[in-house]
Parts: sequence; C-alpha cells; structure tokens
Amino acid sequence: MDKVNKVVRLLELSVSKAEKGLWYDHDEKTYDKKGWGIVFKLWSGKMIRPVPKFWIKDNNPWKGDEPWFVIRIPWMVAPFLSIAIWNFGVYFGFKTFEVTDKHRSNDRYGKWMRVKEFGTDDNPAEYLQLSATTRRTRWK
Repeated sequence: MDKVNKVVRLLELSVSKAEKGLWYDHDEKTYDKKGWGIVFKLWSGKMIRPVPKFWIKDNNPWKGDEPWFVIRIPWMVAPFLSIAIWNFGVYFGFKTFEVTDKHRSNDRYGKWMRVKEFGTDDNPAEYLQLSATTRRTRWK
C-alpha cells in the first residue's frame, strides 16, 4: 500500500478566554458569552482544492458535482488565522480536511480525486485547502 498523505502542523499559537479551536463556541454547555480567541497555525503538506463551476447555481464539488478544475500543489507551507470575539468570528487561510473510504463515491469526492489520494477509514489522508469565512455562534 502506498504511503497515505498527512499534513504536518509546524506551529500553533493560541490565546483565548475560552476553549481552543477554530471557534470557541463548540459546546453550548461551556459557551462563554464574553469569550474571545485568536489562533494562528502554520501547516506543511499537499493542497487539493476543487474549484466549482461558479456560473452554475449551487455547484458544489464537495457534494458530488463536477468541478471546473482541481488545484493540486504537491507541497507547501501555509498559514491559518482565526479570530473570535463573543459570538462573531472570522478565519482566513489554509485548514485541513480528511479523505477516507466513505468519500470515494461520486456523490462525494469520487469525481475529482485520484484513486491514490484517498486514505482509509483507519488511516485517513489529509490535505490542505484554502478557506475563509465569517460567522456568528454556530449553534444559535
């Protein structure tokens, strides 16, 4: 079996008044209305990113649609920054995603990932993808 791709975390700095993570509102039971946090990560790994056909409404390659094309970068060092203040947050940069056997179907990533890029349920492959978002508290 070929070696499964893994992303390496080179550096992580986190300062917060709440739980660690992308957002500090992961669990409603421990949610702090006055919580805040800043997370900075530096990753090393392979990037794979399907680019949707933006001219087709609701085209989503992550849910089985054909992408316009796929960006593949064999190795890179990539930053990630997340800032959360109370129930607002923003992040920008590269986050990770896992690929296992369950993603092989055509209603998931099967149309755009190569056979050798999949991991298994026991040993998932990991990749970087560029992402950015703003949000409010996730469970409200």
